Order: sequence, then C-alpha cells, then structure tokens
Amino acid sequence: MAEEICQFGEEEWRAHPMGFEGNSALILVSRNGEENEDFTGPMKPSSRLQRTPYIRQIMAKLNMVVGRTRLMRLAPGASVTQHIDSHYFWRHHLRIHIPIFTDPDVIFYCDTEEIHMAAGESWTFNNWLEHSVENRSDKMRIHLVIDSVGSASVWRMIDGRDDTPQHVEYLADNESEVQFEGFHGLPVMPPIELRADLDQLVQDVAENDANDSHQIDYLRSRTADFNNDWHSQWMAHGPTLGGLPGFKSLSESYRADIDQGSDQLMLGSNNLPFTEAAFLTLDAALTVQNFSEGDDAAAVNGSLSTPRVRIDRPVFIVAAPRSGSTLLFETLTLNRELWSLGDESHKHFESIPSLRPVQENLTNRLSAEMATQDVIETLTNSFVADLRNSDGHLFAQLPVLERPNEVRFLEKTPKNSLRIPFIVKVFPDARFIFLFRDAKQNVSSLLDSWRSGGFVTYPRLPGWPASQPWSHLLIPGWQDLVNKSLAEIVARQWLVTNQTILHDLYKLPDERWCAIEYDSLLTNTLSELQRLCHFSQIIFGQRMHEVASKPLKLSKYTLTAPQPDKWTKNAAEIEPVIPSTEQLMAILRKLV
Repeated sequence: MAEEICQFGEEEWRAHPMGFEGNSALILVSRNGEENEDFTGPMKPSSRLQRTPYIRQIMAKLNMVVGRTRLMRLAPGASVTQHIDSHYFWRHHLRIHIPIFTDPDVIFYCDTEEIHMAAGESWTFNNWLEHSVENRSDKMRIHLVIDSVGSASVWRMIDGRDDTPQHVEYLADNESEVQFEGFHGLPVMPPIELRADLDQLVQDVAENDANDSHQIDYLRSRTADFNNDWHSQWMAHGPTLGGLPGFKSLSESYRADIDQGSDQLMLGSNNLPFTEAAFLTLDAALTVQNFSEGDDAAAVNGSLSTPRVRIDRPVFIVAAPRSGSTLLFETLTLNRELWSLGDESHKHFESIPSLRPVQENLTNRLSAEMATQDVIETLTNSFVADLRNSDGHLFAQLPVLERPNEVRFLEKTPKNSLRIPFIVKVFPDARFIFLFRDAKQNVSSLLDSWRSGGFVTYPRLPGWPASQPWSHLLIPGWQDLVNKSLAEIVARQWLVTNQTILHDLYKLPDERWCAIEYDSLLTNTLSELQRLCHFSQIIFGQRMHEVASKPLKLSKYTLTAPQPDKWTKNAAEIEPVIPSTEQLMAILRKLV
C-alpha cells in the first residue's frame, strides 16, 4: 500500500473541506467517482483506484459493500479536534481505518480510551462518541479510510466471533471485484427505521440523569405520537409524491414541538442536544431528490408546488460600521439552519424610492410608518429572490421540492442599525443581535475606512464638501458635522448609531434582543457563538463547533489584520474625541 500511494502527486490531495490545518485527503471512492464530499451514492471508484490494485484486493477481502473511501493525511504536529460524527449517515455506517504511514506518537482518542493504530492493522470505533486524533510525531500519517455498513463477516470480526488475524497477499494478476454502494435510499423513510432511530435517541436522553424527567416524559409521548402518525401516513400513501405533503406537515409539526419543549435535553452517550440529533434524522426521513424522474409530474407541479417562502423569526445583526459585524455575519451564515442574502442589503432597501434618503428624511433612519403594505411586500419579495443557504445555493434555483416552506433568515447591514422600528413593522417576530466594539478601536477603524475611499456611500451629499465624500451610514444630524475634523465625524457616527440601537431595542421585550462585545467574540468564540445560536433559537451543530474550534477567518471587508493595540497609531487624533464616548461605552459594557 505504501508503494501504491507514493505514486500520487501533491496536486491530487485535497485540503479538508473545513480548512483544518494539516488535514488532507485523496479520494478513491465517491459519489459518481468525482471530487466531492457527498455521503450518498451512487458511489463509484475514481480513476485513482484503478492505479492501486492492492488496495482493491484489500477492499475485496473485507467482503462488504464499499462506500466513500479515501486516503487521509495528518501532517506532523497536526490534529483532528474533538468532535462527534452526528450526521444521520453515521447512524448506520462504520469508518474502517487501515494505517499505512504512521508512528507510535500518533494517538487516537475515543470517549475515555486512547490507542495507537499500528501500520497494517484494521480498526473501527464508535464515532457516535467524542473522538479526536493527535499526530505528535515528526512524520506524515496516512490511513486508508473506508466507510461502509459492514457485512456479516466484518461484524464477526468486530464483535470478536472471528478473531483470527488475516494476511492479504498481493496477487499481481488478481482483478478484484469490489461492490460499491449504489442505492441512496427511499425518498420517505420507512416507519420501522424512523421509529427505531427516534426511540433510540429518546432512550439515550432518558439515560442522562441531568435531564428533567417531565421533559423526558413529554418527549417520549410526543415522539410516540409522531411515529404512529408517520406509520399511518405511510400505510395510506407509501413513499410516493402524493403522500409528501402529509409527511412534510408531520415533520414540521414535530420539529416545532420538540424545538420548544426539548431544547435543553442532552443525550447521555455524547451530550449532543436531542434536537440536533433528531433534526438530522428528520432531514434524512424526507429526501425528495430520491424521487425518480418518472414520478407523477402533475403532483410535483400541482399540489406540491411550494408557496412563497415565509421568513420566520429573522435575526438582524445591528452594529456601528467597522465594529466586526461582517465577521459575525460570515461566521453565523455557516450554520445550516440560516439563510441569508450572502452580503449586505443596500440594493434591497434603496431600490424602493420611499426608503432612500430624500430631502424630507435625508438620513438612513426609517420609521415604522414607512413600512406600508406595498413596501413590505416589495422588500420581502426582493429578499426571497436573493435568499441562499449556508452552502451558497440560491433558494430560487433549488428544485421545487427541495425548497422549504419557511426559512430562518440572517441579515447584516450597518444601516439597519437606524431602521429597527421599520424592521419590526415588516417582521413582527424579528430578533436582534447588538454587536458593539470598544470605542477607541471602532473610531480608529472608522478613520482608516473613511481615508481608504472604499466605503463611500454618498459621494454628492447636499451641503457636504465634495473633497470628503460621506462614508458608511448616514446618521441623523450629519449636517452639524460640516467643517468638523474627521475624528469628530466618525466619533459622532459611532455615538449616534449605538445610541439609536440602544434606544430602539429598549422598547422591545428582553427576549427579542441580546448584546455581544466584539472582543468577547474573538476571545470567547465557542461560548459566545453557542449563546447567540441559543438566543436565535437555532441549533449549535457540528459545523459551528468546528468553526469555533480555531481562530475566526478575517472578514472580506478587513483592511488590515486586527490587533488589540492597532488603534494606537491614530491615538493622537482620536484622544480628544474619546471622552464623548465614555459614558455610552460604560452603559454598553453593563449589557454584557
């Protein structure tokens, strides 16, 4: 095997899809044999597998249907952080490791155990438990990794009924036959499979003594009702398009109920939230792309056509410009539950004439009265046209059956900090994340951005000097800043924006908004992202755990890399204006 994999050039190795440093892979078996990370089939060998006859012989010797397969590298000093494989795929699949290049200082952890997988051995483990890997050596670790549901012979080895070591001799002329996964599941999960999985999750919750017994009783009862209704719907329609509306309705109702009633219940086995695990099961229970092309087209185009999507409990990040809102937005958009516009919403608001700054209201401040029915409809339609999911796929370009009836929406545009009353009128169930940054840092960053010329919003503002075009949001009272120093202008911009946010949010119930300081986002990333997801009533899933496990990436609007003392280069210029910010800064810090 070592000889076979040495033929591959560096250009054939792929970086980890989440960008984990020192982690890379070379694909041998994948969906349609192509370069992808897909879990479901049809799985086919890539052209590289034809160049590794001995690896094919080992696959054949395992006597099982083979799914995703790759060579996985871990560079010297690199690690795979502690995680749980929570995707539904792993409820029924094994991951078999065969070490090829390794060292005794490569250590694998699973739950409370730690081992070294030696070269030439084969290992599998319970990836439903927390696990991680550390390469403490100075050598590159490479494993052959095969995903499979196993077989009778494989499970005999796992449970100890067959403990005889086997040596696989390389046979030069042996054209090994390997069977690959081809069936990618029914479009509707059979009742017996769904019941078994959900009941196992409920039992897992019941085994955690920290969980509330009354919540467990509710969860057990609600899950039993859901399973029984699913079985009834199955007997009426089977896995057909005609039954899909009923299955979708049952799933959405169950999701809503357990999201409200069971959000604090954690699995005893791995401390994963029950809702996260159950939602992954429900995602797998309805996979509309598995309907064949020959299914009833009339049903697709008629009774199953998706109504206009409803934006449910949208989350708006409100913040002064240059306070880190893009970083927070780009981080939260990685959450699979959130949809966004992919960028700021300037065109969506200002394409509506009545929402543009005009002589009667020459600011970005929007009142509730400006949200007429026509404006609400135009704005929401504009949002829906550009909606995209966490993977960047446009809602409008998804197959009709894959479009959800409602979405959780995340939006971030600094001008929205002056539009909170208007937003509440448009979206009565909107929630707000108030991000603020230390005044010295924020004012200094505003100075730099004005000078860069890259953030000009109103190049020909009436009565404003053309030599210094206005940048960022247009605050009420900007006219008073003519002939003021740039430091005074940006300090007022910071002050008015944060004062306005605070004034408007205080009028809302406490549960509708929360506050976070930029420095805390950077230094307490995991706990702060968990808190924000809980506030937003979305799951903090495995992807978010991975994002929070390393320093956040720079946002696309970063001018220079952030440093705590970067503001000192502008210290002499901004020190005279900082006293005007201190009282508000003290109030903001009390919020958190």
